[in-house]
Amino acid sequence: MRNLACLAALFCGIALAQTALPEIQGQTLSGKAVTLPAAAGGKPALLILGFTHGSQTQTKAWEARAAGLGPVWSIAVLEDVPRLVRGMALHGIKSSIPKERYDRFVVVYRGEKELKQAVGFGPPDDAYLLAIDAGGAIRWRYHGPVTDAAVEEIRKQLAP
Repeated sequence: MRNLACLAALFCGIALAQTALPEIQGQTLSGKAVTLPAAAGGKPALLILGFTHGSQTQTKAWEARAAGLGPVWSIAVLEDVPRLVRGMALHGIKSSIPKERYDRFVVVYRGEKELKQAVGFGPPDDAYLLAIDAGGAIRWRYHGPVTDAAVEEIRKQLAP
């Protein structure tokens, strides 16, 4: 019986650990250092992550569709981009993002493995979405193109 209780406690701990957002440290396109989920200010937020250049079609569509649903943070994970071309990649990102979005667009150069685990990484060119609650726990995951059903779920997740 005691072993069963230990196993149950271990399972619960693992389940809780899987719902916690790993700390994301990066820099906004406006040059500010940020750490998520702290930068969300204790409010529910939507994180839109892209891991490849090919994901930008879906991430941009999500950014446009999620506007007005609540706080949205876009995250480009560039850890796998060779250092020699990171400057060009960053320049390309900046040129494609409106300046009013710079403070909510974060570029990340480390922690990719943990982020891929958090989002349930699969197809590399998909957009990955995480809805986090006020405490920074992951409450909802999605990957792929925009769908009406996913937008409705985001609306529910970000509702006060």
